[in-house]
Amino acid sequence: MGRLEAQLGAFETRFGVKSRDFYKAMMAGELDEFDALDEYRMEFIEWLALYKTWLSLDEKYQQLLKRQPVALQIKANLQPAYA
Repeated sequence: MGRLEAQLGAFETRFGVKSRDFYKAMMAGELDEFDALDEYRMEFIEWLALYKTWLSLDEKYQQLLKRQPVALQIKANLQPAYA
């Protein structure tokens, strides 16, 4: 995720917009005026793909964090098999 965040940060620095705001604008069709500009279109497609990948991984990570406390509880109550 660190590598993805670094790549997203590069786009955010280049365009002066947070990825979250860029994503919302793209989904709302607010950036259609850039479709005719090939240099931006390819960058926007890459940025969008990176952000969607980050969203997916972040969702899975959050789900993992929610499950972790149960796993820790089970481990804390297990007796070693050799005892």
